[in-house]
Amino acid sequence: MGYRHSRYDDSGSLSAWQVRYPNPVDHGKKVQKQFKPHQEHEAHVWLENEHHLVDLHTKGIQTWVHPRDRMRRERANQMMFKEYVEQWAAEYTLPNGERIAGGTRRNLYLDIAHFMPAFEGLRLTEIKPRHIRSWYDGPHPEGQWSFRRACMRLKAVFRSATTMSMDGSPPLLKDNPFIFPIPPEPDSAREDIPPVTPKQLRVLAENMPDYTRLTVFLSTLAGGLRCGELCGLQVGDIDLDNKVLRVRRSINRGHLDRGEARFAKTKTRRSVRDLPVPDALVDMIREHLHTFCDLDDPTSPVFVPRRVKVMSQTTLEAQFARVRKKAGRSDLMLHDLRASHATLLMLKGGTLREVMNQLGHASEKVAIKHYQRVVAEHQRQIVNLLADEFLQEAYAEGTPTDSLEDIVNITEQRVRELTRMIADFKQAIDELNLAS
Repeated sequence: MGYRHSRYDDSGSLSAWQVRYPNPVDHGKKVQKQFKPHQEHEAHVWLENEHHLVDLHTKGIQTWVHPRDRMRRERANQMMFKEYVEQWAAEYTLPNGERIAGGTRRNLYLDIAHFMPAFEGLRLTEIKPRHIRSWYDGPHPEGQWSFRRACMRLKAVFRSATTMSMDGSPPLLKDNPFIFPIPPEPDSAREDIPPVTPKQLRVLAENMPDYTRLTVFLSTLAGGLRCGELCGLQVGDIDLDNKVLRVRRSINRGHLDRGEARFAKTKTRRSVRDLPVPDALVDMIREHLHTFCDLDDPTSPVFVPRRVKVMSQTTLEAQFARVRKKAGRSDLMLHDLRASHATLLMLKGGTLREVMNQLGHASEKVAIKHYQRVVAEHQRQIVNLLADEFLQEAYAEGTPTDSLEDIVNITEQRVRELTRMIADFKQAIDELNLAS
């Protein structure tokens, strides 16, 4: 069936034993393996075993599998779950193949840390749905948001193990043992935080350091800039003659999430956008640029830090955290100014598409769910306006005074209908979340 062939080096010494035999599946090709000089016996045993497997295949008893694939299967059977996840995380990329940013990688490892203790002592192939069920139904003190992300990561790990590798090697698992539903997005307490008021914004600005004071105005009134986008602004991004602010970059700490802050890509491609600068902010921005920036260098940061080259998000968020209590808004985070911008824009008549363009969102669901807060006073104004219009129209048609009770009943019915419409709208959003 096959043969052993001795190989010699330039000095004439035996260097290896090469064993080969015809491939019983792909005719015309050879299957071979090389052994060290002292392994002649092992080479003979290997060839005998291969002959037996080929014989079983020829008789239709057992399908022959290439030794390379058999070795991979054996290695897969012995691979520990922890080893596979570490390899999976190290090779993790975005759907388009790009390397993930440092902050994304940090979140990836945080998610992995939530499920790793439950499975790190098991081999990848021995994890069954019952093992996952035990973890899934157990306590999750890290919170529902973290549990949801951990479920998504764990399912992705097993999904990867059920697909062919980039080198063409077969899947390590036949089926994905994560057969449980991904928990829905829990209600966020931040969705009920009211937007910042004009007086609160003034207090926030007055108490911010002078060199970052402009950030709260830009985030609230000029496009809802993210913290990273504020830190990433450069002098050349602002065109006051045409009243345009260009968002072209963010910041991060590199793909390993270490070291000083540096300029980086925006969060998404939709985040790259041109924003109109409100007339009321033009003089304020011009004064800031002349006071703190190098106007001769278009790549100079708009917000120049004290000791490093690029302002970090940590620094800016810490500055904001120190002043929010003075505005009576200890509940407010810097990112909430972005949400305030979206909500206030809608209250002033902005469309959903305009809000999405301002904030750099591609998803209507995200814009609706996360950035349009309910303003209680505005809700009261709408209800009052509805009742006033109904009553005025009713009396304009000469409705008798004694039918006032009927008018009130009709008005209340319309209010209930509107309330149901709002509830249906929220339910539709929840269904979108479950489907995504």
